[in-house]
Formats: sequence, C-alpha cells, structure tokens
Amino acid sequence: MSHKWTADAYGTLSDRAMEAVRATILIFPWIISHDNINVALRVFSQRLNNQSHFISRCAYTIWILPLRAALPPDMNRTLQLHRTQSCGEPFDFSIVLYGNDEADDRLEAFNEHHVLQVLLNHPDFHDYPHRTDPLFAPPPSVHQLLGGLENIIKMFLLKTSTHEEASYEGTLNMMSNSFKQLLLDTKDEQMCTAVERVIAWIGDQLTIERLRGLWKYRHEDHNSFDRLDYMVPIFGWFHLVMAFANSLHK
Repeated sequence: MSHKWTADAYGTLSDRAMEAVRATILIFPWIISHDNINVALRVFSQRLNNQSHFISRCAYTIWILPLRAALPPDMNRTLQLHRTQSCGEPFDFSIVLYGNDEADDRLEAFNEHHVLQVLLNHPDFHDYPHRTDPLFAPPPSVHQLLGGLENIIKMFLLKTSTHEEASYEGTLNMMSNSFKQLLLDTKDEQMCTAVERVIAWIGDQLTIERLRGLWKYRHEDHNSFDRLDYMVPIFGWFHLVMAFANSLHK
C-alpha cells in the first residue's frame, strides 16, 4: 500500500464520519467540547525556511446524547426568559454553601467513603483483613446512569481547526469554524440556532473564561445568534478530577 493510498483512505473515512455527524445532530441532542492542542511539526532536512516548530491549533469533539436527553422545544426561549429575569437579582451564594439537609447528608456519606477508599488503597492497608466489609460499600447512587445500547453516548471528532482559543478573536473564529464544519453556518441554520437550540459548550478554565468574555463583549449585538444566547458554557470537571488526582499522587 502506498502513502497516497493510505492518505486517500483516511480522507474517505473522515468524509464519511463528517456526513454521519451532520445527519445525527439534526435528530439527537448533542453537546460540544474543545481545547487547544500543540502540534509538533518536525522536519528531517532543516533549512532556514524549514525548521521544526510547534503550532497551536484547536480540537473539537461532538458528543451525541440519547433521545431521552432531548430538551423541550421551547427551552431556548425559556432559558432567555430566565436569564432576563435573573440578571437583575443578586445571586444567593448561601444556597451553594449550605444547600439542603438531604443533599448535605449525601455529600457527607460520599466524602466519608472517599476518605476511606484513599486509606484502603494505600499500600499499608493491602493486608487489612476487613477490606471487603459491607461497611466500606459505596453510598447508594443518586441519579444512576442507565445502561444499554440505547443509552450509549457517541463521540465524533471534527477536523482540527487552525485557530487558537487563547484570544477572544481566536475563540470566536473557532466557534465559527465548528458551525461551518457542521453545516450550521447558513442564515437559516443560524436563525434556528438562535431561537430553537441550546448548546452546552464544555471546556477547561481558559475555554470557559473566553466564552464568558465573549458574552460580555457581544451582549449588545443585534440578534440572538451574535449575542451567543444559545450557548451554555460548562466547566469541564474532568480537568478538576485530574488536578485532584495529581495532588493525591504527590
């Protein structure tokens, strides 16, 4: 097999995957996540204009959710109404700090179980005779995820963008590129996104800060699409779990 045959095969598979994701997002609910990537460009015959270097790009992932996760058709308008009514009221942070008694009991049980598991997983406790005692069983699930083929979350990778998310302009170009790849960049699709869709956009702290910053800069734009009213930025908790795991390892 030649290099060209391999490259053509990868290109064909990529085109088929893009066709599949474009058709799927019109039926199933979906969310998107993205992050910066550093790509190493290495050359084996260096010249003044041909040097090894790193470039910053952006990688996207589309997550296809099961149909049961679909939001009501009027959720976009309901979300905008809620934001309008809530923007003039100060947020009561005590709700986050104190919550309610039922939630506090669940959190306390989970924290106790987590601390015990950290101790039991330590090498000094490998010979502990009561490791399998029912007292160490995890607390009952609150909202356990359903199993089965109909509940599998599918993942599609979009083409790597040449834009970066370190700047507001780069983030805006990155968002435009993602809509272009998904064929949601036409006027009709932009209107549909503005008045019907609610898109959860997931990323690390830098990603979310840039998305929220765009909210502030574009809040007086003329239409709902340009104001990014359809977007719900969500912090990627996976990054927090990684940082927490690294701190425990150290």
